[in-house]
Amino acid sequence: MSNLEEIQLAICSSLPGLPDEMLKKLLHGLTAIGVETKADLHFVNEEDLVEYLRPIQCRKLLNAWKNKEQAGCSTPQQSSHQDLSDISSPGSESSSNSTPSRSSACSSASCVWAETFKVPWEVMPSGIRLAIANKKRPSPADRRQLVRILVGNMQKHEVNPSKAQCQIIVQNIVKQYPESFADVLADGTKIGCGYASLLLQVKTRVEHVNRNNTLTRRRKERLQSSCRTISQSSRRPADRYGCVSWQPEELPAGENDETLEEKRKQMVLLHSTEGMSGATRGELHKLMEVTYYRQRRDINASPAPPLSELKNSWPYLFSLKGIFLHFNLLTDISLLQKIMESIEGKGKRILRFFQEKPTNNEVRAVLSKYQEGNSLVLCILQLLMAHFKERTESLLIEADVAATAADIEKDGLPDSPALIIQGESMTPSRWMMSVEREVVLGPCSEAFVEGLAALFAIYYNLNLAYQGEAACTLEFIQRGIVGINPETGSKVAAGKRDKKMHGMNPHVCTLLRKLMDFEWLAI
Repeated sequence: MSNLEEIQLAICSSLPGLPDEMLKKLLHGLTAIGVETKADLHFVNEEDLVEYLRPIQCRKLLNAWKNKEQAGCSTPQQSSHQDLSDISSPGSESSSNSTPSRSSACSSASCVWAETFKVPWEVMPSGIRLAIANKKRPSPADRRQLVRILVGNMQKHEVNPSKAQCQIIVQNIVKQYPESFADVLADGTKIGCGYASLLLQVKTRVEHVNRNNTLTRRRKERLQSSCRTISQSSRRPADRYGCVSWQPEELPAGENDETLEEKRKQMVLLHSTEGMSGATRGELHKLMEVTYYRQRRDINASPAPPLSELKNSWPYLFSLKGIFLHFNLLTDISLLQKIMESIEGKGKRILRFFQEKPTNNEVRAVLSKYQEGNSLVLCILQLLMAHFKERTESLLIEADVAATAADIEKDGLPDSPALIIQGESMTPSRWMMSVEREVVLGPCSEAFVEGLAALFAIYYNLNLAYQGEAACTLEFIQRGIVGINPETGSKVAAGKRDKKMHGMNPHVCTLLRKLMDFEWLAI
């Protein structure tokens, strides 16, 4: 291992979640001040790091570097890339011998065996070796057999491998053979960290074979409740999840608080005279764009402002154009275009997947109602909720075609965002959207795909966490359709998320893996 790789591993052992860009800048900065070897890190002080890291990150690194017990795991020399003929030979170097990347770096001595672990490719099914040779995705059956053999060999080193150990091995496999094992959709969309589905399969297998062995169970020390208490007024990581401009740091060029307030009042006046039809005016787009700084400041205020206050201050924030423009500035994604392209490219494949492999009776019930010419978007949304066994009413509320917003509010609406569909369940003629038991958009006669896009956008625009009753469906839309795939974190409400993986729900991960297999094997 080179000196630079040793230094990088020393950093990643203490800060495994450090973004690539920050890591590169830090390495460059350390080199600039004369750090040539890992031993030189003991002479680094906090002043040398503040330009590249936050204060707590600086202290974590310094504490780790100056503590001999946390000098880090040594890693073997990174193996060179092999041909498939080398893989199938018993004496060949395994893909797992490559240096683990920073996200899987482990500072505990227990990870040494995982870093030097050799995948027994020579005993893997012929389908696995053939898939690797042809850079194809193996069949689900061959992949399950790989997991069984892999875990069996891992247990020769440790009966109950930890998640960190599993991650090191899995990440190295995916790094060596991304075409065969990476979590990538047919259109090139990388899902999460890229290896979550294989890690889930391996860890699930480990838990399965140890289900009756109480002596091998791993237990984590429980935190004191006082440590978990979070102020109601504080902002959660989920608020920023997937955003690129959650709160701009600087005012727009040539603007100040007074000019932005004047533009806000201008939009309020326009709404008072023309209502939501004012959203079609050409100048509104520019006004909404230039006041984005103020919109985010108001939305991100702590405690969060009431919905009524936001509606009064920013009425066009709840128009279709305003919703999509705000989401675009927030995430740098043209949401409506992205969803329409994804549905066009993936929608029929998702439908065909469920038609060929209906996963439960609820899915079959949805399929029985769908006919050619019905809303494909609405059908897919209902299929996802049926597959995950989530209550359809948590996102979709059926209402009479003649019902007004006041009528629907009177009947009761959920706190979380929901779409009210009016007309036939598979061919709605109109739709509305509600937030916090109030209809905030509609009735709209636009295509239902616009309703789905508006519903998804409002979670991000207003810093809303996915409700537990529809968390899997919303996360699937986020990752598989919209393409927002942070490696860590989650937008699921605290206390309702599954923590088996780095934020990604294992049920979502499993369905995405099955769809990837279905897509790739159909090509």
